[in-house]
Amino acid sequence: MAKHMSDSNTPTHEQITRRAYEIFIERGRPDGCDLEHWLEAEKQLRAAGQNKSTMAVTATSSANSTPSATSTPARSTQPAAPTSNGRSTGNGKTPPARTAARK
Repeated sequence: MAKHMSDSNTPTHEQITRRAYEIFIERGRPDGCDLEHWLEAEKQLRAAGQNKSTMAVTATSSANSTPSATSTPARSTQPAAPTSNGRSTGNGKTPPARTAARK
């Protein structure tokens, strides 16, 4: 059974492990950076948990308030976390179909 993030925004060991592995793959599988990847994964997951908590509180307070003519949608004051390390994953073109191997 998978554990989910607790109310205190603390990611589980399994969540950190999975995200650290994703970072390892994204960065080209470098040797000796496991601690760096672990800490980055933990940081990203904590930030994501805080954003979800903030959004849930905002949604709850918005649902309980009476809308006025001048109300504006709630916005996050934090910049969005980067989703990748900035490296290109390709040129966007589909590779040609492979043909049978030549002898």
